[in-house]
Amino acid sequence: MRRPLSVLHKGRAGNRLFQYFFCAELARRSGNFYVADVHIPDFGITTEPGPAERDGFLCIEGWHEFDIGGIAAELRSGKYAGATFSGYAQRIEYYDRDHCKHLLNLKATDGQGFGPEFLVINIRAGDIFQGLSPELRSSGYGRPYGAHDLYSGVHPDYRPLPIAFYEKLVMETGLKPVFVGETAGNVAYEMALRRRFPTAVFTGTRTPREDFLTIMGSTHVVMAISTFSWLAAWLSEARSIHIPVGGCLDPQQRPDINLLPPPTDTRYIRHPLPRIRWQGTPDQLAELFS
Repeated sequence: MRRPLSVLHKGRAGNRLFQYFFCAELARRSGNFYVADVHIPDFGITTEPGPAERDGFLCIEGWHEFDIGGIAAELRSGKYAGATFSGYAQRIEYYDRDHCKHLLNLKATDGQGFGPEFLVINIRAGDIFQGLSPELRSSGYGRPYGAHDLYSGVHPDYRPLPIAFYEKLVMETGLKPVFVGETAGNVAYEMALRRRFPTAVFTGTRTPREDFLTIMGSTHVVMAISTFSWLAAWLSEARSIHIPVGGCLDPQQRPDINLLPPPTDTRYIRHPLPRIRWQGTPDQLAELFS
């Protein structure tokens, strides 16, 4: 009899996709578990609920580092009526790209990608500038998730990127910039981008699914420091992916996280950034516009 492996979700779409993929990988390795309680409304992904009573369940808890082989062996032992997972598991070695693409069941051709003459730049703004303000929350930011799913303060390992970073990439590649994502999440930043790139394409406010598919379907991509952005680029068939090695994408800053693809994945062009802990201070904000 197949047994439930229930996901105890934390965060928004990017984090939830990692949690789903990790539990699906555990279920695949264990052979007799199914993934329950997945709820990722941005992508229309929902799995059947697990039982309310969880007596005899294995509780799998942590942040990012897990002995996935050991956990799968424990699940195969037959000692447990089910299991729950609470964590983030953001380490590339846990995952098979083709399996994740199958689970997501999205194809790049389903979205509006941009061809080889464009440089698609994913912007993460919103709460990472100075935290989740009441004004930002009242504007609808973070829906359809609850307040408990959103990081309330300023996260030291997530940060917006300086506009000069994009200017350098546009100049070096000679491609036409396309800005996708939370460009409207910070008015001053969006207006500065529009002034510095007057001929750029701005896709405007859209659904996360549309943004994800645009990244997946584009030829040249610049990632944000974001798990959502990372997954869309990793699952894409892009020819080039510019990855900013900073914050949670820098294994020196976050050794518990490993989202830096190996050199064998030649799609990636690494751009090391100064190692800072983002606090949204006046000096850090000013540097974004310099």
